[in-house]
Amino acid sequence: MKNNLIVLLFILIFSGNLKSQNILMSKNSAINLPNYDEAWIHFGFLIGLHSSYYRINYSEKYVSPEFSDLHSIVPLSKPGFKLGFISDINIIYPFDLRTLLQVSFYEFSLEYKYLSGDVFSDTRAATLVELPILVKYKSQRRKNLRMYIISGLKPGIEVGAKNKDEAGKDILGLKAYDISFELGFGADIFFELFKLSPEIRYSRGLINMIKKSENGVPNIYSDPIEKIIPHNLSIFFTFEGGPN
Repeated sequence: MKNNLIVLLFILIFSGNLKSQNILMSKNSAINLPNYDEAWIHFGFLIGLHSSYYRINYSEKYVSPEFSDLHSIVPLSKPGFKLGFISDINIIYPFDLRTLLQVSFYEFSLEYKYLSGDVFSDTRAATLVELPILVKYKSQRRKNLRMYIISGLKPGIEVGAKNKDEAGKDILGLKAYDISFELGFGADIFFELFKLSPEIRYSRGLINMIKKSENGVPNIYSDPIEKIIPHNLSIFFTFEGGPN
């Protein structure tokens, strides 16, 4: 549901931007930043909102007598946000290489539902430093507007996350690093002094994040799970400068 709301929000904002841009183009034939693509590199910053969730596979232990009272484990979608900086390198038209340095604030949640009716919610807040490396394929520019698609890899590492709660009790054990595949689309909207790019991007983890029991010590939250893959749906707004 939250993912659908993010997509709807993006469509409304994106449609509004395109409408206002079309009105602007119809009233004024001026081309903003006409020499923008002549520079080989551009810098900027981004802000983003996202919805994240886990996709899980159960382990063999899930059906063992040890977990006979566990009915199911249900992933929940949680919101978050991102802040970062952009370097965009013009390789050869129509391709750009984009490197980003961003800080992302996540919250992942699993509900452990038991046959007795009890529900335990394991919510994990994590801050990740991420370095997406993306290739951007852009369309022909139409006055002050062009579309693009973008794809690449996003390595990330957690900072300040922990695998124990405040009381020192074991909770779900996860690795402190990840790498994801990213795919998205957006539009470059050229204004007089900068370029605004609303973008929607989907991300899927490529690494199994589950950390198995160490030294033979059981973990009742990790053991019934064989695989955890993080998924993420994001809306970005990027701002980049350029020559006049």
